Amino acid sequence: MRVTTLVDNEVWRKGLASVWGLSLYVEMDVKRERHVILMDTSGSFETFSKNILQLDVDLSAVEAIFITHWHGDHCGSLSHVLPLLKQSTPVCVPSKSSVGMREIKEAGGVPRVCSEPVELMEGAMSTGDLGGEHSLFMNVKGKGLVVLAGCSHPGIINIVKRARRVSGVSKVCAVIGGFHISGVYESKRVEEFFDEIDIALVSPCHCTGAEAKNSIADVVGARCVRNGSGRIFLFE
Repeated sequence: MRVTTLVDNEVWRKGLASVWGLSLYVEMDVKRERHVILMDTSGSFETFSKNILQLDVDLSAVEAIFITHWHGDHCGSLSHVLPLLKQSTPVCVPSKSSVGMREIKEAGGVPRVCSEPVELMEGAMSTGDLGGEHSLFMNVKGKGLVVLAGCSHPGIINIVKRARRVSGVSKVCAVIGGFHISGVYESKRVEEFFDEIDIALVSPCHCTGAEAKNSIADVVGARCVRNGSGRIFLFE
């Protein structure tokens, strides 16, 4: 499994662009077959398109789009991205939005509401709607769960617990994404939880404040990895 950060608030690879938002390109090898999911599209198509060109990302390989929630910094570019993909690409959303559903259909996509936990394709699942947002997670053989969160409005601990419960897998390999916390006080429970479950990798980005990132790193040490546009994670 390989996760590439296409867009984030910060830049990891020189020459790429950043903007307030998030987009991840997720590649999986399942039984010698490659599967690709685009999680969120950020709110700036200009930033998104610049970065995919620099990263040589193959959008034609995308089998599904996963929109974590209906906020512009996560789905604002959706109507521009969908026409670049295959016709009738499924767009997995946590809940119905009259504007969003119409936009998806007009751009050639097929909305798929994931109100309950559901397998999107072999190896990839949605947590189901947790208060207007859902998260994507995969079970990597021999490693455990890799959980990808958009903004973690429901709380990153709740998201990870839901992924463990619906998958039946207790081992969590990695959590990547926005944690929606800003300071040391807010991060205390999160960092203690990550340390308690002996997580292998944590990469907070997007809506995670600098103080919170530093505090998490203080507790989990080298397991906390900096993110940004162009960062690539491999789970083999």
